[in-house]
Amino acid sequence: MAVRFDARAVARLERIYAAPEIVEQRARTRAALGARAGERGLEIGCGPGFLVCELAQDVGETGRLVAIDSSLDMLAAARARAAREHLEDRIQLARGDATRLEFPADSFDFVVGVQVYLYVAEIEQALAEVARVVRPGGRVVIVDTDWDSCVWLTEDRDRHRRIMEARMAHFAHPHLPPQLPTLLRQTGLRLFHASVIPILELRDGPDSFSGDIIGVTADAAVQHGVRPEEAEAWKADLRGRTGDGEYFFSVNRFLFVATKPGGG
Repeated sequence: MAVRFDARAVARLERIYAAPEIVEQRARTRAALGARAGERGLEIGCGPGFLVCELAQDVGETGRLVAIDSSLDMLAAARARAAREHLEDRIQLARGDATRLEFPADSFDFVVGVQVYLYVAEIEQALAEVARVVRPGGRVVIVDTDWDSCVWLTEDRDRHRRIMEARMAHFAHPHLPPQLPTLLRQTGLRLFHASVIPILELRDGPDSFSGDIIGVTADAAVQHGVRPEEAEAWKADLRGRTGDGEYFFSVNRFLFVATKPGGG
């Protein structure tokens, strides 16, 4: 299904993308990508621009980044971040569709997409477009979540299961990572690295990743058939876990690095 990211969503992401766990995720993504000075790269689904601005530092003054997003609000936030960091000359921001990349073949040294493809119904077409626009010898990095890996301490496991199953209906591909090795190979890309980026939190809080998504998860569950009073009881259970050892959240994100055969 199509998911709309508006100004309210931008404000949420601006906050949670500064959480230590997500900062570490970006650091690991950049390390796996290995962007070098002078390279040209593409980020698909740039959101409010955290990663693309960091990558602009990696490629240096002679490098160039293109970042696309379907949300004008996200692009506005990314543009403001690039301006604050004086990176406008290195970053081109544009509205775009992951399934129709409006660039010539072999345009980029690398392509990166983080937490994007779980929203893209036409995943085969989207990955085929990535394989088309990356140059021979270039790199592709994808980070995404399988929501079956999510663990949340809760007093009612059956209720929690209903909430999470309804929440997962919000995504086009809530279990994408196990499919990615095959999907990448089918596009002609060669997978050479895969790893796990765990997010683990033992405290709830407004600036934590899990604390932020409690409300989003409950709202999405209600949209997909969970009774509002059940979603509220689930939220109250998690929010009430404030003592030592009472709160536990974990989810795994999976990082894949692939290359396009050929090149020097």
